[in-house]
Amino acid sequence: MSIYYQIAMDGPAGAGKSTIARSLAKKIGFTYVNSGGLYRCFAIAIRDAAIDTNNINEIVRLITETRVRQLGDKFFLNDQDVSERCYTKDISAFVPVISKIPEIRVACSESQEAIARSTNIVIEGRDTTTVMFPNALLKAYVTADPKLRAQRRWEQSGRTSSLDDILIDLLKRDEADMTRTISPLKQAEDAIFLDTTGKSIDECVNFLFDELNKIIKRKGVTVNLHPHVHHHK
Repeated sequence: MSIYYQIAMDGPAGAGKSTIARSLAKKIGFTYVNSGGLYRCFAIAIRDAAIDTNNINEIVRLITETRVRQLGDKFFLNDQDVSERCYTKDISAFVPVISKIPEIRVACSESQEAIARSTNIVIEGRDTTTVMFPNALLKAYVTADPKLRAQRRWEQSGRTSSLDDILIDLLKRDEADMTRTISPLKQAEDAIFLDTTGKSIDECVNFLFDELNKIIKRKGVTVNLHPHVHHHK
């Protein structure tokens, strides 16, 4: 039976998790998994179906009828590419609401676990190090100065909103993520702390790559790290 390994990263929005995780996965030949994208797909499905978030029976029915998957950097909802919609302001504001729903968390968890059973992964999200993969080979908590995080989100959004509004929304999201009852965002005790403020993506990736090699040597595990692009299909 093959042994597969996980590298897990948690942290607030705009800290650079996705870019760093994607780059690290490419560097070492692991599959990149964006757990937040899966939640965003379910948010779109619930929005489009106009289901009340308190109507758990309808949400459960929707989950059973909904197919969500990641292919490279693209997200598909019932085979329709919803990648661009995933990061609209409307969906970004709705994600913290639906991510509190246990049934949604279970559906996303099952999807991530299925991928992890079939390949080595680099996964990033809000609870990947604390709940999803507490025994990951490497765990990191990635953060940055809130103003820098807002700047990144502003640039990602095509500078369509005001920077101040994005900063306010970002701080609200932090509060929602860190105070929710189920799987709140927090740094795992044994996670490596990475503040990306003032650091390039390459610096961050190389730092984690070096830490990974130290862990592999210390634990005496055999992991094939090779620069091979591999996306889960």
